[in-house]
Amino acid sequence: SISHKSVIDYAFWVSEEFELDENEVIANQAPLYFDNSILDIFPTIKEGGSVHLVPNSLFAFPLKVLEYLENEGVNTIFWVPSVLIYFANTQALEKFKLKKLKKVLFCGEIMPNKQLNYWRTHLPHTLFANLYGPTEITDVCCFYKVDREFKDDELLPIGKACKNTELLVFDENKNFINEVGKKGELYVRGTSLSLGYYNDTEKTKAAF
Repeated sequence: SISHKSVIDYAFWVSEEFELDENEVIANQAPLYFDNSILDIFPTIKEGGSVHLVPNSLFAFPLKVLEYLENEGVNTIFWVPSVLIYFANTQALEKFKLKKLKKVLFCGEIMPNKQLNYWRTHLPHTLFANLYGPTEITDVCCFYKVDREFKDDELLPIGKACKNTELLVFDENKNFINEVGKKGELYVRGTSLSLGYYNDTEKTKAAF
């Protein structure tokens, strides 16, 4: 369960960090019951931009989706990597320039560097950002704006914490880790944290 406060705070952060304005034209890919859709809807409405609900049937045909983006003047997308990977593997960007697409954000899965580099090669002036957030967060808790090419065997960073959010790493004994290279479990605190697991008091007490 997430609060109105968390959604509002998140919407303000997205608008500020990615410089959304009234000219924003975002193409929604995530189902409206999936938390990724929060970024598509609320920050865009806040700024007076427009949200296009791309018909799900189009995603079986990469070229039709890209044609849709081009025809509708879409300048921002926030999609799961599997969709971007599919487009890269089918080399769909060879057919369309997508000159108006200025922001490509992704979240929900690992984005392979090979396919990411394909997108960045074809859209050299576009911002690419890797967003990350576990189930217990209002969509995302940290982000990384891609600023260089990554080799296939490199790990794509999840970046730094969003505004009003703090990231902490603890070992299996709940000892705080502040050394580079040490493995641990990521803990999050801040306004992005959800209220708990719906109708599951026991699990909520254990995790929050």
